Amino acid sequence: MEYPVTCISCIMKRKRKIFRRILGSIELPQDLDPHLFFVQWNGGGECLIEQHRGILCFEMNRIRFATEQGTLMLEGESLEMQRLSETRALVRGHIGAVTLEGKS
Repeated sequence: MEYPVTCISCIMKRKRKIFRRILGSIELPQDLDPHLFFVQWNGGGECLIEQHRGILCFEMNRIRFATEQGTLMLEGESLEMQRLSETRALVRGHIGAVTLEGKS
């Protein structure tokens, strides 16, 4: 018996859709979705990013993170990466703006 050849990204998209339907049907909070990123910005001096997919750009005044929903950008002055793991980052400095550029 032969199975159709499908790409990995198609399979992953289907899995994400199914997971989101399950979350919606059992009425769990949306923050339990592992595909959504989370940003906690504390008074302009510290920003915690969870569920990012990697760093795209790191400069003293700008850091760009890849996320499932697009590119997350932190802008400010004297930005420092305090902690970094595969899915979490803690940035300190004078953060002036946090923006999201959605996927097109």
